Amino acid sequence: MAFRVMVACTATAFVGVSGVAPVARADSAPSSFANSATVASGRTPSGVTVTVRKQMIGTARVTSAEASPANPAAPDDEYLTPANSKTSAGFVDLYEGFEAEDGKWSDVAQLTFTFSRPVRDPRLHVFGTGGASGESRKRRDDYWPAVELVGGVPARPTFSWAAGFPGYRVTSDAINPERVYSTRSTTCGVVYTCGTVKVNGTVSAFTVRLKAHDVRHGSGGSVSQMWAAFKLSLAEDVSDAPASYGVASHALTDSHLGWSVSEDHTDEVSMTPRAVALDTGDDAMEAGEGNSVISGGRCRISVPVTAGSPSKVAGWIDFDRDGRFDADERATTTVDEGASSAELTWRLPESLPNGPVWMRLRMVARAESVTSPTGWADSGEVEDHQIQFVE
Repeated sequence: MAFRVMVACTATAFVGVSGVAPVARADSAPSSFANSATVASGRTPSGVTVTVRKQMIGTARVTSAEASPANPAAPDDEYLTPANSKTSAGFVDLYEGFEAEDGKWSDVAQLTFTFSRPVRDPRLHVFGTGGASGESRKRRDDYWPAVELVGGVPARPTFSWAAGFPGYRVTSDAINPERVYSTRSTTCGVVYTCGTVKVNGTVSAFTVRLKAHDVRHGSGGSVSQMWAAFKLSLAEDVSDAPASYGVASHALTDSHLGWSVSEDHTDEVSMTPRAVALDTGDDAMEAGEGNSVISGGRCRISVPVTAGSPSKVAGWIDFDRDGRFDADERATTTVDEGASSAELTWRLPESLPNGPVWMRLRMVARAESVTSPTGWADSGEVEDHQIQFVE
């Protein structure tokens, strides 16, 4: 969808504005998680933090709570997408003592994932979730898991299948085994479930309930037991200007430039910001035919935005064409929730460049995230465009 962009520049027309093809902030801490029997908390590479509160059901208890640290060297997993999702941080719990009866389902625990700001379409990676207890094939219980999506903020989201889950069925509100049966051995797809679901929508929190279906062998095991292991990854938008301008990456949230934003790097999780050669989601500056001219030594651009929350917009124009965005080439403004445009104003240099120059736009929920044209941001979007000053 095209946009009319009103531009005003002193003594010179500012025309032909278009997108063309050619990391948490730059100082963000590495992705990490801490875990206890009652709460797990972590930070994504982009700086979004997530808190997972655990509510036990009935007699269930947590007997082991481990953090799964970020590991860039972790091997790809055939059941996850991106395949390297295990490089992200996460947590692993062992639940024991929940009520169990052969051939029936039991509720085990309820987990609420809360984000430091609304995020769009987070991916929940489930690996090795399920359980078995007992000493032999004739004295064992297998606990087939189910993961039910039971709530969310601001509204209940939905699941959609992304990858994996052999032997399991993903519906809009649950991950359930296609069937439960007596088996000689267990692996992913047999008792244990492994895969990735997308939590659809822009959410501040979502809640899942863990359930277990008991399949008893002989006299059964001694203690009901189920492992639950989770990691998260977030949708990301990145820059596409030449390498000399540096890289900017944003976690997609409830605010963005233009009317829409598309996810980049759907095939890989990264601990560092990264760029793309061409971002097809750069729609905020598509039309230039509505530009106008005034005098006064300043250039003003009205940028279409979608502000789901109060945000700040910053822009850099490489006036001296030195291949980088300098501090004195920056303009900023703030917008309220619900805003549809943001006006950026630059003081023009004495002489303007001939030919195209690069401009970077960044929109974020926190002002300090746009002091730099590069690095991570935990919200918003980045767009790079080539623009041209003409007589």
